[in-house]
Amino acid sequence: MSRPENYRNILVVEDEWLIAIDIKMMIEELGHRVIGPARDVASAMTLIGSHQIDAAFLDITLGTEKSYPVADNLDDLGVPFSFVSAYAKNQIPARFHGFDLLPKPLMPHNLTRQLTKMLGKAP
Repeated sequence: MSRPENYRNILVVEDEWLIAIDIKMMIEELGHRVIGPARDVASAMTLIGSHQIDAAFLDITLGTEKSYPVADNLDDLGVPFSFVSAYAKNQIPARFHGFDLLPKPLMPHNLTRQLTKMLGKAP
């Protein structure tokens, strides 16, 4: 699909390649540009520092680390994000309970609805 003039940059942080590619394709089908996918915290932080990010989807567990530092950074920047994980809300730190947690596997209609919601909050 060709990008509309108002496409947005969406960060994807996901360490499982097939899941990352699936999310990337869903976002691109909606006409947006994917930044990443980043496989770890360091890569995600580099992408945040070098790109304008309008919204993000974050897997919580990235190999042996968690994406919470990425979430904190995005929150400090005012960038809307959603976690994508098999975790339940009570399994994540309380400071993140106000953020949306989408179940894996991420279904296209859930991604579309959530991305619309996040972009409505984007600066």
